[in-house]
Amino acid sequence: MNRSINILLIFFSFPSLAFIICLAFDIRFLNIPIADLPYRFHILVGVATFLLLLIIRRSVSRWVGVTMTRKPERFIWSTPVSKDRKKQVRLFLILEAVIAFFAMIAVLMLTDEAWPVALVYGIMVIDQLAFLLIAQGWFRVGITHKAVVVADREVRLLFFSGLRRVETHQQTLYFEYIEDLQLSFPINCIPKEKYPEFREVMEERVNRDRVFFSEGFKAL
Repeated sequence: MNRSINILLIFFSFPSLAFIICLAFDIRFLNIPIADLPYRFHILVGVATFLLLLIIRRSVSRWVGVTMTRKPERFIWSTPVSKDRKKQVRLFLILEAVIAFFAMIAVLMLTDEAWPVALVYGIMVIDQLAFLLIAQGWFRVGITHKAVVVADREVRLLFFSGLRRVETHQQTLYFEYIEDLQLSFPINCIPKEKYPEFREVMEERVNRDRVFFSEGFKAL
């Protein structure tokens, strides 16, 4: 979820910034003076609203996920994510916040008229830093009766229903389902000393006659 929304944010930010640049420097597009468009502020508000909805969607998903994993008693088995994974997540969150901060500054420097877009980037900075400061202690990997739940900078639910194969490849654990669906999460989300426990509980929760475990997974 986090990855797909980040892609959408980047995809729509580029044309938005291009429009703001055209507005700031009175550049013509298809022989149309952008600075003289009658509804240019409405366009900026529309762009800002769309970006804000994406940020809210991502933020809600994150907070709901870490709130769910905050209570270990909800799981058959659970563990905090590894220290290495926490370092990676902190780095990603800080980088995203820095990029959003510079985007906000760039928009404000180009034209004050684009303040709604700058405001949204500012909200993104605050959201990233708040999540980093408050939620990192709640990052966990857990197993319920129906799924594996991984919650750090994004939430992953890997259900047991329809599962056909579990295997490892290049530090990633893959869950393969019927109809060619594949889900995954980084193995380093789980502390190394917890690998045997995770593997044993996983094997107990699925039908071993229907689910194949690779040798790499068995060796965890």
